[in-house]
Amino acid sequence: MNFRPLPFLSNPHVQTILGNLLSGVPRRLRSERRIVALPDGDRLALHETPSREVAAPIVLLVHGLGGCHRSPYMQRTAARLSALGWRVLRMDLRGAGAGMRLARRFYNAGCSQDLREVITSVVARFPGTPLAVVGFSLGGNIVLKCAGEMGEQTPSELRGVAAVAPPIDLVRCSELIARYPLYDAFYVRHLTQQVAKHQRCFPDLPCVQFPRRLLLRTFDDLYTSPRWGFKDSLDYYSQASSLPWIGSIRVPTFILTSRDDPFVAVEPFEQLAPAKTLEVNIANHGGHMGFLGFDGTTGIRWSESRVIDWLVGLVRAQGT
Repeated sequence: MNFRPLPFLSNPHVQTILGNLLSGVPRRLRSERRIVALPDGDRLALHETPSREVAAPIVLLVHGLGGCHRSPYMQRTAARLSALGWRVLRMDLRGAGAGMRLARRFYNAGCSQDLREVITSVVARFPGTPLAVVGFSLGGNIVLKCAGEMGEQTPSELRGVAAVAPPIDLVRCSELIARYPLYDAFYVRHLTQQVAKHQRCFPDLPCVQFPRRLLLRTFDDLYTSPRWGFKDSLDYYSQASSLPWIGSIRVPTFILTSRDDPFVAVEPFEQLAPAKTLEVNIANHGGHMGFLGFDGTTGIRWSESRVIDWLVGLVRAQGT
């Protein structure tokens, strides 16, 4: 099913901004918090919406830059999959959401080892149960990088991964977003607010003073890169990108992006080598994480419906 924007909403910036503003968050989404310990002493928070079925398939959702488990796209997707009987886990990356006080380090775009620890913990709790992992935007890059790094060591429970609007080539994406000061400032504002809260939780950590006029790339030069051992933002973007790892993924993979995304470069997706287990969908419109268009049922969140359809088809095809 091809994406068709709602009338008068084909502009990528309209799709991007309205898609973010029109939250449509469900009123109640019951969840239980679970903690995952990391090898370096930090901890992560997972928010589990259980299923009535003990052996129900599991989906793990990973948020994007500036987000957390409460991000509207995380809650909407969780609510819909929960209604279908899935067990849903929403992950807070290091220092985000409920994980603010649990980790001394703040997440980065390539923290795939953290996700691997979470997958390992989920598999240990639910051995033999089908698991799928879905990442949104920056979370999609982390998911794809993690799946590629696991390669032949991928646990049998992990049946597939999906990514919506993932910035798989962070160098190109950083160049794109620099052309749009509105988006750059939006993400910088969210990140600096998160960092300020995080620093109040850990006053013994070195405090970074950001300049008044701050760009995303400067933020990564001053904050992200030195805290994770990268030489600078360019070194960080190069090493954190999932593009070199996608060919090593050994499970069915679904990628959805748009040709007019303002800051996720489309060329790397067009250059991906064909593979039987890789499905790449490039819509002509949709902006970044927008995709406001009729989904074939009664909703307008087209991309979320496509991901859910793919997950249901994946489990059905595998006979689990």
